[in-house]
Order: sequence, then C-alpha cells, then structure tokens
Amino acid sequence: MHYRHHYHAGNFADVFKHLLLIGLIQALNRKDKPWFFLDTHAGAGSYDLRHDIAAKTAEWRDGIGRLTGLGSSDPVLAEYLALAADPARYPGSPLIAAALARPGDRLALCEKVVEVAETLERTLRALPRGENKLADWAVHHRDGYEAASLLPPKEKRGLMLIDPPFERSDEYDAIAELIASAQSRFAQGQYVAWYPVKNRFEADRFVRRVARDSARPVLDIRFDNGEPAEGQMHVCGMLVVNPPFRLLESLQAAFDEMRRHLALGPGAAVTSQWLKTEDQCLKS
Repeated sequence: MHYRHHYHAGNFADVFKHLLLIGLIQALNRKDKPWFFLDTHAGAGSYDLRHDIAAKTAEWRDGIGRLTGLGSSDPVLAEYLALAADPARYPGSPLIAAALARPGDRLALCEKVVEVAETLERTLRALPRGENKLADWAVHHRDGYEAASLLPPKEKRGLMLIDPPFERSDEYDAIAELIASAQSRFAQGQYVAWYPVKNRFEADRFVRRVARDSARPVLDIRFDNGEPAEGQMHVCGMLVVNPPFRLLESLQAAFDEMRRHLALGPGAAVTSQWLKTEDQCLKS
C-alpha cells in the first residue's frame, strides 16, 4: 500500500508547512515577473476532513481544527484560514500554489502513484472558474526525486517544495541529493523541504549536510507543538535554501498565532537557525 496523506491532512505539521509555503509564494508575488512552482510529492490536491479516513486518526483536530473560526489581520494567516475554511476540501500544496498563482505563473506537480496523480488532475480541473488562473500547469506521473530534470525553468524564478512521505530509510539523503542536483541546474531557485524530527541527530545531520553543499543561504525552522513524546511526532522542520529577504519577519505573526493555538504543552515553540548566511556564502 502506498502512503496516503489523507490520514494526516490538516494536522499541526500541515498547518506549519502551509503557512510557510504561503509566505514564500507571497514573497514571489511581490515582483511582477512570473514564477515556477515545482512540487516533488504533490499528493491528491485536497482532502475531505469529514471522510472516514481523516476521522480514523483525527489528527486535523489538533491542527486546522484548533484554528476554525479564527480571524486574523496578518496576511499570511488570513490567506491560510481563507483557503482552509472548508472542511470538505482541505488544500494540499498544489491547491495553495494554484490559489496564489497569477496569470503567467506555472505549476509542475510530481506524483508517482498513478491513481493519486489522476485525482490531482481532476481536482485541478474542477477548480471554480476564476480560481484556476493558471496559464500553465501540469501533473507529472513520476518519482519526485527525478524532478531536477524539470529545471531550470523558463521563468528564471521559482520554488521547489520537497515534501516526501518519509517511508524510505534513506529519505534524508535523498532530499539532500535532490537539492544539490537541483541547485546545480537552477542556482537562483528557492528550495524548501519538510521533514519530521523523530531522531534529532539524524535531522541535524541532514540540515548540516545541505548547508555544507549549498552555495546559497540556508535557514532551518522547526515547530514543536509541545505534546509529551510518546512515540508520536511532535516536532517537524522546514529547511529553506535561498530564502527570500526577511522571510522570518513576514511569518512571525502567523507563527506566533499558530504556536499559541496549536500548543499541546508548555514546550510548544517555533525555533529558527541560520545554517549558512549570505556573508558565509560570499566567503566560501
């Protein structure tokens, strides 16, 4: 059986990941020039949180469920809450990118499981008129770790999201190798990878490796929801290579609200660390 994100859709890790993704795309939208979004593990596109599959784990209740009905003047959080307001269609990263895309922007979405890729295609085609503003989008039935072959994009501006299921024992190494390969083709691109922090030593080794191999700044952001560790993941990270200017500042208010509402214990925190700064890149 293949991984099914429906079991985990809308959980605390999704909230964290999608807030950061919105912040990154909003930064791209500050310039008039078109951008390219490449999703290596796109999934089905949207997930019905009322479905029995989502109910089986009910992880969304400690994620988007804790934000239901919340209002916000922060542009990142407000955008997320608007996109995730319908429990019948919790948006995956492809729908978030599609909602924020402008005419001329382009999406390439990789999904190796054929039936999931077909569901994603149907989901995108069914977007209400006016919402699907994309001049060009494509679903690729392929392993996301081959996605570097789609680079460089003609737009010369772009973001790659790497969000694998972490079923492979070498997933950290595979992500690091993909980022290195992608940067060799598209050095000015932005790269963001989601990862679970179950083994802190392995997670730390991974982020250090990416920073060592990258010629661009590398920022690591982690969210701990404070839940007492009893075998369940309660910490996850997003590693951002070549982040846009003042990314952390643009996300601060949204992350503060997220931490406050999603905290399951006193240890809940969002932490960040620069593994490589612009100055360090210039000296290397």
